[in-house]
Amino acid sequence: MNEFTLPAWLRWLLVSGLAAIAAVPLSFVIWRAPSGAVAPPSSLLPYFVAIAVVIPALAFGFGVAFLLLGRKLVHLERAPRLSRAAFLGIGWLLVNWWPHSNFHRVASGWTEIALVDYFFHTTVIIATCVVAAFYLKIVSERQATARVEAEARVRASAPA
Repeated sequence: MNEFTLPAWLRWLLVSGLAAIAAVPLSFVIWRAPSGAVAPPSSLLPYFVAIAVVIPALAFGFGVAFLLLGRKLVHLERAPRLSRAAFLGIGWLLVNWWPHSNFHRVASGWTEIALVDYFFHTTVIIATCVVAAFYLKIVSERQATARVEAEARVRASAPA
């Protein structure tokens, strides 16, 4: 796997930061609060803004960087299907929180909340299953390789 050099980390940080910084005000432009929406008490507002807007925007920013800059590590056109699916799944697991939280913030009624949760929770569960399958495949392949290498070392050290 490629090593992350300082310039690579700086690119990731820059893309993540720019996307997150843009996402915060866009949250209030794209998802306008419905008229008559009840606002949380002013003493709790900073906590709601943090959990509903800022933290999801940070995850979104890192997800954008992951999808844009991590793509070349996967080489999507030559990667096996499970690798591509896991890459996209990880991207979704990161970027989904921004729209998910904002849809919750502007939902007007239980039906809208249920629709938001069905869509986002179902896709997150699917993405998590794909990432888990990818992880199990990689770990089992590494264990098989380690066994073969260990057997080869034993054979090489055995007297002829």
